[in-house]
Amino acid sequence: MMCPGCYKINVEGYCTACRKEMFDGVKVSPILPFKAPALDTIANYQEKTKRLSISGVQLKYSLRLTGKVLELTDTGGQYIIKPIPPGSLLAMPEITPENEHLTMQLARQVFNIKTAANALIYFEDGTPAYITRRFDVKPDGAKYLQEDMAQLSGRSRQTVNQGEDFKYNGTYEEIGALIKQYVAAYTPTLERYFKLVLFNYLFSNGDAHLKNFSLIQTAMGDYTLTPAYDVMCTLLHVPTEADMALDLYNGDHQSTFYEKHGFFGRADFRTFADKLGLQPVRARRLITELLSKRNEVVALIEKSFLPRAIKKDYTQKYLERLARLGMTEQMISEVIDPEHPGVYTAAKQPVTLTFLDRSTKVGFFYRTPESEKLKLKNQYNFVEMRHAKAYKKKPGEELMTIVNGDELLEVAYM
Repeated sequence: MMCPGCYKINVEGYCTACRKEMFDGVKVSPILPFKAPALDTIANYQEKTKRLSISGVQLKYSLRLTGKVLELTDTGGQYIIKPIPPGSLLAMPEITPENEHLTMQLARQVFNIKTAANALIYFEDGTPAYITRRFDVKPDGAKYLQEDMAQLSGRSRQTVNQGEDFKYNGTYEEIGALIKQYVAAYTPTLERYFKLVLFNYLFSNGDAHLKNFSLIQTAMGDYTLTPAYDVMCTLLHVPTEADMALDLYNGDHQSTFYEKHGFFGRADFRTFADKLGLQPVRARRLITELLSKRNEVVALIEKSFLPRAIKKDYTQKYLERLARLGMTEQMISEVIDPEHPGVYTAAKQPVTLTFLDRSTKVGFFYRTPESEKLKLKNQYNFVEMRHAKAYKKKPGEELMTIVNGDELLEVAYM
């Protein structure tokens, strides 16, 4: 048995920690006492229906906890459930609950991103649904004031003549400006926001639009970014979807990296961080954090409730996005010497570098007086084997190559 909230093993139903977070400690069954939406039950659901944005077909319903039982409600809702969406507009709609649950758990457990409390739950027939606890509901049932970025930017169906597409009219840089405008402690909030945008890119969430980022009023009366919500690998369900729902910033598709490769790389996210006003050293640390968790990510995917074949597909999509973002200093260092990591650690054998364009270089990393400055740009001094003997006799810049970690696909050391 495994907890359908956090994947903890040897647990019947929800574990103690998940019960506390989701249901204030009440021992709620992971089996709902009613049927999934179907032809014979849809009338009971229709009054509680709201639509989500993934291709406009995913539905959500409101629940209230009465005693130990979750029941459908049209008022006073404390939870939202998302069953398998009806129809066939999505690829593999049957795995949407597990997909969203896994992606949210990756954000929370691996990357320490604050998320809405969430879990899997099952209808009477065993059909899964995704359940999340509303974070805008106060203990007394009243609601905290919350506004999404479409509202804060004045965009709606009426003000932007694009139908439902109004929520895709904007940039992530613009959301950052709204955070600066409305959040007093905006510096740490912008770091949280930057981390979430990069996470969405890394895990192929191409539907993180204006309405999927919100500010909420705290008990102290100020505003902050809400926990992450509606986060999933949308590429599994919409293979033709764009990499991101919004542009990073105006002109991002004209960046040197994007024009060369046709997708965003780490250089683009550094530019994005700069436009948000993040300190370069902090942006570098956040990027390194998100790109250095490969083993933990793969391990949690394996724990998930996704079918075996989908786990493989999910992992592959993650690894493809990870490769787009090059290699960090830590990633390069751990290949050369896991016990004493350092790019310029003395190497007994040459290293083979493979770049995003599949070109290769073989040689050694060598430290110079400029190395520390170069590392701030994720760049490193490298001497190819064909110049190694000459460089040892008489070091010179003309014998050295500047390797860009943003462009590195793989480092091999034998």
